[in-house]
Amino acid sequence: MKEILASNIPAAVAVIGLVCYFFGMAVVFVFSPVKNAEKFAVRPVDNAGKTEIRVYYGGISFALGAFLLYLTIALKTPVYSLVGGLFFATTVFVTRTVFLCVDKGWKCPYTKLAIPAEGAFVVALWTCFILSKVLY
Repeated sequence: MKEILASNIPAAVAVIGLVCYFFGMAVVFVFSPVKNAEKFAVRPVDNAGKTEIRVYYGGISFALGAFLLYLTIALKTPVYSLVGGLFFATTVFVTRTVFLCVDKGWKCPYTKLAIPAEGAFVVALWTCFILSKVLY
């Protein structure tokens, strides 16, 4: 694994960050779905909604993190996992930005945290991607 990560350090740093992010989100939403979903302005209307939060925020986050890790190991390079993470993070950021305008959600407390945090994350990932191409 050390050799794989050393093969492209900027991409490896990004993938480690992505995997930690997705696994962290999985733990948070699987074990405390309602409390954490409410921080994201999401509330279940019944127990099935609670399960959906666990599944879609927790389960899919775990699957994404595990897939990026698997891809890195299987292909013996972190570059393709970084590209996958870029697709995901950039799409989420752009979609959130567009629909905040459509839905007029700019003043919501969660938005005031999400936009700068996701924006910084996307910039960091793109920086790692560019460095991975320039340096390696």
